[in-house]
Amino acid sequence: MLLVSRPLLLLSFLLLGTDVIAQEAPRGRELTQRRVTLSRSVADTPVELHVAPGFLTALEFDAPVDRDAVTSGNTGLQFALFEVNSRSIVLRPTGEFTPGERVLLTVPFADGMSPARAVFALVWNASQVDVQVQVLRLPRTAEAVQAELDEVRAACAGKDAELEVLRTRNAATGPSGMILTGTMDVDGVQAKDLLDKSLNPTDGLKVERVTAFRGTGWVALSLAVTNEGTAPWTPTEARLFSVGGGRSRAATVALREPHIAPGEKARVVVETRGEDWPEDAALRVELRDSTGARRLLIPSLVF
Repeated sequence: MLLVSRPLLLLSFLLLGTDVIAQEAPRGRELTQRRVTLSRSVADTPVELHVAPGFLTALEFDAPVDRDAVTSGNTGLQFALFEVNSRSIVLRPTGEFTPGERVLLTVPFADGMSPARAVFALVWNASQVDVQVQVLRLPRTAEAVQAELDEVRAACAGKDAELEVLRTRNAATGPSGMILTGTMDVDGVQAKDLLDKSLNPTDGLKVERVTAFRGTGWVALSLAVTNEGTAPWTPTEARLFSVGGGRSRAATVALREPHIAPGEKARVVVETRGEDWPEDAALRVELRDSTGARRLLIPSLVF
């Protein structure tokens, strides 16, 4: 064990408000520095810390501490100082321990790594006081690193598969892309005007024309929308509802402009994929902005 350094004794003097010599007064105890290494296999095995009334014990960690989760199984032991910081804990008891007493101190780490916490047992020792303790987490074994690497590789493989689907979908645009992705077949694309007159505005948003496009496994609605309000509007989500009841279906929203300015008109495209809607189905269409404060509602469209 190492004798405590002079800088630490000076720190003790400042924190305790006593003469440095008092730390070295002959009380039959040696002031020591220690280094504690934690490993996953012994993470919950308490590490003994030798403390004594009137003496400062400082714990220094090589990883951030979850300050709000630090707990002490204090059964009556009083502390003149118990301070938890992001990477350190400083404590000083005020009373003697009863023979054989152990006070558990649990310190969770905040970075999510293993071991997840350190457990200490504060005990009384007639000959030693731990005034400075460096707490290190043992580097993970090769097996643990390999297991984590395998998990990351598996997750990346799944993402690679998703990315490949997107690459295939976007490899060709226009008719070529639609043919390759199967969204256009021999039936082609059917188009139909659904609205030949303006609807009453909702929340200052007016629809003047709606055209439906239907292909294999998808439906898209082209809406001519005028913003008659005083603030810009950006539709971010849309839902299609069957007027006859049943579950709604989420739809994507596309807009060439970043938003529809007050007094301006823009084309908004609403697209949904999956099971085809029945012919002549009546749908209610609803578009919202990100806050939900303004919405555009079309009560019924038949196509």
